[in-house]
Amino acid sequence: MLYLWMPETSGVWQWSTGESWYQASSLEHLIQETQIYHGEEAVVFFPSRDVQILQQTLAKSQYKKLGVEGVKYLLEEFVVLPIDSMKVLHQFQHPDQLFILGVAQHKVETLQHALTLIPVKVISLLPDFLILPIPEAGKTVIANVSGRLLVRENEFIGNSVDDLALYLDFQPLEQQYRISNLTAEQMHTLEARATHEQITSFHYALQALKKAKAHPFNILPKAKNNTAVSGYWKACLVLFFAALMVQFIYDATRWYKYKKVADQTAIQAVDQYKYWFGQSSRVTEQNLKSQFESQMRLNKVANTQALQLISRVGPVLMQNQIVAQRIQYDASVLSMELKANSAATLQNLTEQLNQQGFKVELGNIQPDAAGAIGLVKIQ
Repeated sequence: MLYLWMPETSGVWQWSTGESWYQASSLEHLIQETQIYHGEEAVVFFPSRDVQILQQTLAKSQYKKLGVEGVKYLLEEFVVLPIDSMKVLHQFQHPDQLFILGVAQHKVETLQHALTLIPVKVISLLPDFLILPIPEAGKTVIANVSGRLLVRENEFIGNSVDDLALYLDFQPLEQQYRISNLTAEQMHTLEARATHEQITSFHYALQALKKAKAHPFNILPKAKNNTAVSGYWKACLVLFFAALMVQFIYDATRWYKYKKVADQTAIQAVDQYKYWFGQSSRVTEQNLKSQFESQMRLNKVANTQALQLISRVGPVLMQNQIVAQRIQYDASVLSMELKANSAATLQNLTEQLNQQGFKVELGNIQPDAAGAIGLVKIQ
């Protein structure tokens, strides 16, 4: 992994792949020095003096109640800029510690703009106190790294220090310190405020930062385009499946209704056959036509013309749910006594048959308990 360390004001860039930092006198020099890493992922550290970090004790229930927006405003009284013009990140640490980091939004944009000139893929932009090791409880790490004095108090608290004496004035008297590469002047300042027992030295080396991209203080804006596109297509899929389901339900309902009508028509046709020719256990919906033709051939008064006429009239009767109680064919005239739901149904049947080219004569219509009975002659 490539690590880049941004300068303060007109300082120098630094880069590392682990342990030691190497200096580059200018941005152009940095690009040349890191040429073999072009296109690879990189973690960038920026000056911690650009951020404001707050640590508060807060019960988890209160933290959840505040929410992300509420947590932002806990920082409001510690910064000069309006909260809405700042990027605010936070991390809750069990059981009751809340760490809040704020940085001006325009500063984030400036840092991003500077990094676009470097041909690497920046995955994380972090405050530079994170290049120091995490101190043990009750200890503070102070290190002079390439001429820049950094302190780290715990996993999420640290800063750049200009005046070490002023910083130490705000520390507890019993505080323990782990130091590395301090100058003689810095060492003198520290020894004036802490005993030798409170001070231990260590050899500084940059340690690989695990899961730098997911670090809670990564101020690099998260890519939104993929999320937006993903959300759009998810919405499209939801709408598509909803429309598909509606169409399926509609088709299923329509099929059910048509099947119900078809079943009722088939039952009515079989009943009509049995009414005309007597009960027969052999007649079914499937063999109705062949049975009917067989009966007509056996009927001495039947002929081909009668069969053709009945086959054309029969479907119209079924469509209107009209039952023929008696049927007689004589001299090319088909006479039927029809039972319908109403007189209007019989009149409608007459009009339908006339429109189909039949000569139809509707006789007297008599009311019935279930509708009306009328005599119809067709030729």
